[in-house]
Amino acid sequence: MTTLTEKTILVTGATGRQGKAFISGILSEEKLAAQHPNRVTIVEGDLDSADTIRKVFEDAKKEGRTIWGVFCVLAFPGLGADADGEEKQGKMVADLSLEYGVSHFVFSSVERGGEGFDATMMGDRLAKINIEKHVKHLGAQGLNWTILRPGFFMENYEGFIGRITFGVLKAGLKPSTTVQIIGVKDIGLVAAGVFRDPIAFHSQILVVVAEASTMSQQEAAYKSARGRDIPSIPAVFARGLIAMNSHTKQLIMEMERVHRVHSSPEGAEEYHLQWEAAKRAHPNMMSFEKWAQQDNVEARGNDWNGISLGKLLRGRQ
Repeated sequence: MTTLTEKTILVTGATGRQGKAFISGILSEEKLAAQHPNRVTIVEGDLDSADTIRKVFEDAKKEGRTIWGVFCVLAFPGLGADADGEEKQGKMVADLSLEYGVSHFVFSSVERGGEGFDATMMGDRLAKINIEKHVKHLGAQGLNWTILRPGFFMENYEGFIGRITFGVLKAGLKPSTTVQIIGVKDIGLVAAGVFRDPIAFHSQILVVVAEASTMSQQEAAYKSARGRDIPSIPAVFARGLIAMNSHTKQLIMEMERVHRVHSSPEGAEEYHLQWEAAKRAHPNMMSFEKWAQQDNVEARGNDWNGISLGKLLRGRQ
């Protein structure tokens, strides 16, 4: 096991949800918050500019604290949005990690039911697939890596957009279809677990999912946790959004496909192995019911992750 007290880990997107969760997990589990209150440093860098990220590595080297690990988290560009920028960012960070001798590189990708349908993917999923391939290629040149594939964020149900999200999934998915879900905090804790034992997770893919549940099961869990129904738009409005927005339709189709893959003997075996690996990194992931018990689960702005009602109605996102 690796003690992280004296290690320097670069977190891209450190002010985002996954980045914050990772940092919080490291501080709490290593008990660094009290012992070393100044262990977190926010540095400015533009992921669209390799020079600014290179400067982060160079500055660390000059200060005698070589960057030991990199946790690469990239911003979601939006449903159906151009993700070429995301792909370039991820590849650039991986390239610099190899160049500067980073000991372990962790990339947060996306769970998609294995790699059997990668050739059909588009948008941010295709970008993440291409980054994964690039990272694996760099592995042959000496980059030690682990890829995380998180499921559907429970946080997608927060706020006004969360009402739309839940309503759309409930209206669009078959009653028996399960959705692989995860709380963002647990993604960060899985990443922290990987950095604590990088040899155990070297060149591995971890499916980061707390549970696979139907929309009805999620409804019941939420009601059990909070004593009321989960906020959701009426089914008639949800069906209308699905009808007018091709990207929303694509999301529904993708979730149905992933469910079918995981229901097949071959897909279930691969999924189980990768899921078990994630549980070794962080065994106690939050169930949806436990997540719903938190006080802030309904608080989020109306334009999160680049998604807004206006864009959905215009068919853009």
